[in-house]
Amino acid sequence: MEMRNFQHIALLAGLLTGVWLGSTDANAQQLFRRSQYLVNPYLSNPAVAGTSNDSPIQAMYRNQWAGFDGAPRTTVLSGHTRLPNKLGIGGILYTDDMGGAFKQTGLELTGTYTIDLNNYDAVSFGLSAMASQWSFDGTQLEVWDVNDPALIGQQQGMAIDANFGMMIFGDEYAFGFSIPALLQSSTNLPGSIILEDGPDNRLIRHFRFMGHYRYDINTNFSLETAGLIRMTSATSAQLDAYLRGTYAQMAWVMLGLRASDAVVVGVGGNYQDYGLAYTYDVTNTDASYLSPHTHELTLTYRIPRNSGFNAQSMGSRKLLERKRIVK
Repeated sequence: MEMRNFQHIALLAGLLTGVWLGSTDANAQQLFRRSQYLVNPYLSNPAVAGTSNDSPIQAMYRNQWAGFDGAPRTTVLSGHTRLPNKLGIGGILYTDDMGGAFKQTGLELTGTYTIDLNNYDAVSFGLSAMASQWSFDGTQLEVWDVNDPALIGQQQGMAIDANFGMMIFGDEYAFGFSIPALLQSSTNLPGSIILEDGPDNRLIRHFRFMGHYRYDINTNFSLETAGLIRMTSATSAQLDAYLRGTYAQMAWVMLGLRASDAVVVGVGGNYQDYGLAYTYDVTNTDASYLSPHTHELTLTYRIPRNSGFNAQSMGSRKLLERKRIVK
C-alpha cells in the first residue's frame, strides 16, 4: 500500500474514533477554547510552525457567552515562519479572562524540525516553552465562607511548562497530536480553587488529536473536513468536527459541531495577503441560560516567502518546488 493511501486511511480511522470518543460530556479545561482550528492550526499544535509557504501573523478575539456580565474573553496574537535547514519558529501571546475571578496571561515560543518523507509528504516535530501567569481576584466575589483564605484578596502565580507536537502532512491532508502542559508544572497559586489536582495546583497534562483533509471538487471549489479531540486525565474527551467549503481560495463558509457544547457557523475570506474569519457559536448546554451567543474573530496577514516546504492543508497559495505541488 502506498504511503499516501495509508496516511489517508489512518486519518479517517482517527476521525471516526474521535466521533466515538467525543460522544461523552466534556468538563472545564485549563486551556482557552476556540472554534477556528482551520484558520489557525498552529494554536492547537506547535508542529505547524514553519510548515506554510508564507509567514502568517494572526490576531484572534473570542467573546464567549456574549452579553453576560463577566463572561470569558480571550485575545491571542500568534505568528510563525520557516527557517533554513528545515527549521521553523513561532510564538503565541495570549490573555484569557476566564470570567469571574480568574485570568491567565501566557507566552509560548516554538521550534520545529521537518523531515521530508517523499515528494509530497513530510513530518514535523515541534516543541514549545510555555510561560503562564495565573491571577485570582476574590475581592468582588460573594462567598458562603467569608473567612476562607483561598477566596479572599488577590493571588498570582507563574507556571513554566512545555508543549510537544507532531504532524504528518501533505498536499491534501494533515494529522497529528500535541501535549500541552507536558511537565504538569505548578501554578504557584497556594490554596486557590482554580485546580483540583493537589494542594500545589498543578497544570493538568492535555492531549489533542487533530486531522484535516481537503477534497478539490474542481479548480474553483473545494471541501475540507477536520476533527479535533481534546482530553485530559481529569476530563472526558470532547470532539470538534468541521466542514468548510471554499471558492477560488478567496471565500469560505463553515459548519461545525462541538460535541455536547455548541453548534458553530462561520464565514471568511482572503484578499491578497490579508484574511478575515468570523465564527458564531450557539451554545446548547446549561450555559445557554447565561447567553447562547459566542463570537470569534481572526485577522490574518501573510508575509510572502519564496521558498520552503509546505502543504496545501496549511497554506493558501500553490507553488512548484522540487517536484512538489504545494500551497
